[in-house]
Amino acid sequence: MNRTLDVSAERSAIAETIISSAADLVQFGGELSVVAAFCDTLCKSSQHILLAWTWFGHPDSLLVFPQVYAGAAHGYAKNLKVLRDPLTENGPAFSVLTGQQIKSFSITPDSPFPPWREAATVYGIANSLAVPLSSPDGKEVGIFVVYTGTPDYFGQMGVGLFQALGKLFSSVLSSSAEVKTLKTTVLTDSLTGAMNRHAMPGIERRMERQSETDPASFVMLIDIDHFKNVNDTYGHAVGDTVLQKTAHLMRTTLRKDDDLIRWGGEEFVVCLAQTSREKAMIVAEKLRIAVESNRDPLPVTISIGVAQVKAHRPLTESIMEADRAVYLAKHSGRNCVRNDLDTNTPAEE
Repeated sequence: MNRTLDVSAERSAIAETIISSAADLVQFGGELSVVAAFCDTLCKSSQHILLAWTWFGHPDSLLVFPQVYAGAAHGYAKNLKVLRDPLTENGPAFSVLTGQQIKSFSITPDSPFPPWREAATVYGIANSLAVPLSSPDGKEVGIFVVYTGTPDYFGQMGVGLFQALGKLFSSVLSSSAEVKTLKTTVLTDSLTGAMNRHAMPGIERRMERQSETDPASFVMLIDIDHFKNVNDTYGHAVGDTVLQKTAHLMRTTLRKDDDLIRWGGEEFVVCLAQTSREKAMIVAEKLRIAVESNRDPLPVTISIGVAQVKAHRPLTESIMEADRAVYLAKHSGRNCVRNDLDTNTPAEE
């Protein structure tokens, strides 16, 4: 590809596209999603840019390769591995890692670097530039590499715009990490590490049943038996430790897709999406045994109520059903599991 380059229009198109999308990029779920979206956005902003890829790692790494990439020449990035040697140390990737001055590189079918010969012949790549990136945790360095099909593209465009994009990219990554941390903080109970009630809207969407034919889902309400006596006898510090240990035991016993929420005080809710009644009861019994078997910091037990999520009804109604089952468990001697069928208010099947 060798389209005529209108430098002014190209700069405006790239700057406007990236800047206008920066706020949206921050909202992506994780750092890798932000990186992928940024690369994709840059490639779509220009007819000249064929590929953009990124790498994060230790500055002394002996191998650099595209971890996330986008663009029409993605097939080139898929198999690219750049080993550190006397030739590549002066190439785009390692020159950035060693702090050399940023400059563009011409890529031709006669390039001394074998992958570049493929890039030029197969993908029509003619020019390359790498700029440094900062990782969100500050522990790694990164590079952002861009390839175009236009000879001397970066010489005409100047490297300043892409250095600025690299800084913006780093800021977006940092902001995304901060947003993710903030969301985690808001949705997490500070004492136990379980989710809190603020997380329920998202969980409810995942648990929602649109009709009776949708796969069954279940909720549990879990209450630590005689917890008031623990606080009164041993003090609130020990009570807090009991809550932390119990939450930890439940988290490590639950399946990876199950949600644990601190409901309040010594009560927890567990949400089991797309689970049969039989499996829900098995999970509940595993939780009961895990807590009963623990003696640190002191022995406690739990009573568990299990209820099926109803179609077209708020999740809180099912939690109330589970609460009635907990009440029955308490009056059945505690340290046991009861469900909505035991309360004579059957859930729909």
